[in-house]
Amino acid sequence: IINIVTPCCRPENLLKISDSINIPRDHYRWVVVFDSHQIPNIQLPTNAEYYAYKDLKSVSGNAQRNYANTLISDGYVMIIDDDTILHPDLWEAVKEYNHDVICWKQANKDGTHRLNAGQLSTNNIDSGSFMVKRSIIGEIKWRLNVYAADGFFAEDVAKVSASQKNIDSYLSVYNYLR
Repeated sequence: IINIVTPCCRPENLLKISDSINIPRDHYRWVVVFDSHQIPNIQLPTNAEYYAYKDLKSVSGNAQRNYANTLISDGYVMIIDDDTILHPDLWEAVKEYNHDVICWKQANKDGTHRLNAGQLSTNNIDSGSFMVKRSIIGEIKWRLNVYAADGFFAEDVAKVSASQKNIDSYLSVYNYLR
């Protein structure tokens, strides 16, 4: 199962994100955590679970990512920010692998190259370009007040990972819905 985690401060994008999820329903769980004290009173997709979690020390949804990890016990964890959609080829590209970490290339919104696959280090990875087995994450946390926390998180999981699969395809687009 792929646990899709969306830290959210732009709920208006959730319907587009929902429409992009082409993973068979029994193979994913979508956890949306609002950066708020309450869930907004708007029409929300029916294929997600909704939570509200606010931490004033957090930037860029990092506290919401950590909170979501407390709700997940198995499978993969994949972060899809609230300005990102799932790539139509993602499921077909990843479904046969069982590595601790699965990474893919990322493009800019204009289609140009942004990131290579598998560079699990600060300033070389984006939260939307890899997924990790929950068992590997363990107690690893996203750094609350660091914008580049995805790189630090990737470095931390790489240290405890026994296997990594790098897919040489563009399977995410940076800031797609901005």
